[in-house]
Parts: sequence; C-alpha cells; structure tokens
Amino acid sequence: MREHALAAAAHADVAVLHIERSEDVRGVTAARRIEGEELPTWRARYGARPAVLSAALSIVATFRGRRAIRRSGFEPDVVHAHFFLAGAPAALLGKPLVVTEQWSIFLPESPQRLTPLLRAAARFAYGRARLVLPVSDALRRGIESAGAHPRFRVVPNVVDTSLFSPGESTRDGRLLAVGLFTDAKGYEYLFEAIAVLARRGGRVELDVIGDGERRPALERLVDELGVRDRVAFHGILPKGEVAKRMRQAELFVLTSRYDNNPCVVIEAMASGLPVVATAVGGIPEMVDASSGRLATPRDPERIADEIEAALDAIDSFDRAAIAAAAKRRYGREHIGSELAAAYADAARA
Repeated sequence: MREHALAAAAHADVAVLHIERSEDVRGVTAARRIEGEELPTWRARYGARPAVLSAALSIVATFRGRRAIRRSGFEPDVVHAHFFLAGAPAALLGKPLVVTEQWSIFLPESPQRLTPLLRAAARFAYGRARLVLPVSDALRRGIESAGAHPRFRVVPNVVDTSLFSPGESTRDGRLLAVGLFTDAKGYEYLFEAIAVLARRGGRVELDVIGDGERRPALERLVDELGVRDRVAFHGILPKGEVAKRMRQAELFVLTSRYDNNPCVVIEAMASGLPVVATAVGGIPEMVDASSGRLATPRDPERIADEIEAALDAIDSFDRAAIAAAAKRRYGREHIGSELAAAYADAARA
C-alpha cells in the first residue's frame, strides 16, 4: 500500500489514512499524525470485537481520520481505499471512490470464504466505487464470481526499482524464498521438493526469509525430511537485505497453495532473478518462459522437476531483460500513471 501511495504521489498530492483494526482497543482512538513516513500519514485505531460493532467503529475511525486530515489543510478530490473493508466506510465520505482489491479470499483456490457480513461490506464498497482495481485478472474474475460487477481496471502491485534492481551478483547457486509462514504460502511443499532433489543427488540449498507462528512446525518438518543442512532460516530481514540476497541468488521459488499478485515475485523479477512459482491465482499472469517456470501446486515432485529444469537452463535466462520487463510493468512510473488515469476517470464519472 505504501508503494502504491508513493507511485501515486508522482502525479497527485497524497495524504494517507491508516484505519487500524486492533484487538487491544476499545472504541475508537483519536487520529494521530505518524512521523517519519514519506507521505503525510495519520492513523486511527478501532476495536475488533464484537464484529458487528467493529464495523460501525471503522466508520467512526474513518470520519475522525478525515477530520484530522482536513485540519491539516488537505482536501482530496478522490479517495483511494485499499481492500473493500476500507472501501465500505470510505464510501460514506462523499468523494469519488476508487478501491484497490488484493485479498486472495476471492480466489477459487482459497479455503477462506466471505461471511455474510463481509459479503455485504464488499457489495456496498464495490457498488459505490467508481472504479475497482483488482491487482490481477484472476482476482477480477473471483470478485465477479462472488456476485459483484463494478467497473474494473486491473492495476497490479508496484516495486521500488531503485531498491530491487540487478547489480553485482555473486550467483551463489542458492535458491531463495521470501514470505511469511502462512498456510497460503505452502512452504511444506517447497521443503518436500528440496528433499526430492536431495534424493536425486542434486546439491540444492535454500535460504528462507520470513517468520510466523508456523515456523516451529516447519523447522521440525525440515528435520524430519533430513534436509536441515540444505535449508537456512533467516527470519524477517530489512528490505535492503532482501534485495541484496535477490541479486545474489540463483533462483527464486514460491510454492503457494493460493496467491494473487505476490510482491515478492515482482521484487525478484525486478532484481533480474528467474522464478519458479506454482500456477495459482494471478501468478500465471506474471511468470512466463522468459522469466521462469510454473509448477503444479501442492505437488513436491512436479515442483522439484521445475526447479531442476530451471537450474539446468539457468544460463538461458536474460537477467537484464527480466528486470527491464518487470520495471516496465510494475515500476512506480508505470503504476503511478495507471493510478493517475484511474483517479481522473473516477473524478469525471
């Protein structure tokens, strides 16, 4: 969301309001300015329980945030909400509304389903938005299958190419995976694929950047598979260190059960790093033969096959071309112009 706001800031004056749903808040806090952000930013927090009351509190928090921003002298022409949960209260502000949607809950592979309350909020937000901007065409289709039919324009996630870009590369022969240890990311299939490659006699090593509640279970799995010497857990690292490791790695791997328009794939490609990723959600829209290979989801043998094939053909990937294509498609300049066009369209509608 920060990257979208920074991309838009090249074309518009931008103020950011973070409406934070919090388990440790009762009622609604005052909206406070957050210091140290690249753009003028405020945060208002509201209670998470009970769910019906929380929905009402989100509206109060949104109006408190708007009041604080107005007091600073900023009055928007367009409101750009991220996710329909922010779009629902934003629809009441009386301004042209654009909603970026990123939630994978709409994808058919996702085990999550919208509750009746969430479905009502989505229909309310999308019905009052002048444009809905899903970050992938797969997500657009998923939203339509949920019964919503707003005006769509697909605008993907964005990458900071001043940070994620090709550079001096050690090409250390290691695989790299980046992402939180959630059920969606399917890390167990990746670790099982590493075990398959080890049984085949390949010398494959993997660096994992990420963390989460599932880390102990995943580390136990690595031990059970006998690949502890091949898998290194690094926890959560600063973005600059992630970018450095992307420049150094041989291949980026993502084995999601379901996914949308993952930023880590965009960042890898912007770094010139070839990608092996599972063919779920919006990923087939991102990865083609010039930038990597697509693997069958939830199938360690097939994932291992694609990793092996990519490594065998690693010198055929043009890293500079991968990075240039990612910059053209996902760089701030392009996404910023897409957002500017969406704002102008919404303001005219």
